[in-house]
Amino acid sequence: MAHQMMKYKLNADGTIPSFLNTSNNSVGGQWPNSIAGQSGPQDMWLVGIANDGATLPSGQAEVIASKADLKTYLDSYTSSWTQPDPAQPGNFDATIPFDQQAAADWAWARLEALN
Repeated sequence: MAHQMMKYKLNADGTIPSFLNTSNNSVGGQWPNSIAGQSGPQDMWLVGIANDGATLPSGQAEVIASKADLKTYLDSYTSSWTQPDPAQPGNFDATIPFDQQAAADWAWARLEALN
């Protein structure tokens, strides 16, 4: 079995789920997406990589099967996001639109490196 990209919720007590890979080469807690009607700490989806062979609890985690699926997921809620402009370091007011493709490429490269 292999590591998998997923969206997940924190545990009910607010802790990080044991199925999340927390190594330095992984991805975890990225790109929060609010869940309407949910109360904290399980009120948002986060993107991360599951441990190799981890069982993902139904309702708490869902596999994101491909890099294209990850980009589509990010596109669905981050269209108004911005990020710091790398061409203007130190200028905290300078932003550019969030680059969903670059984010998906970065995360997927980490998944491939783990596998």
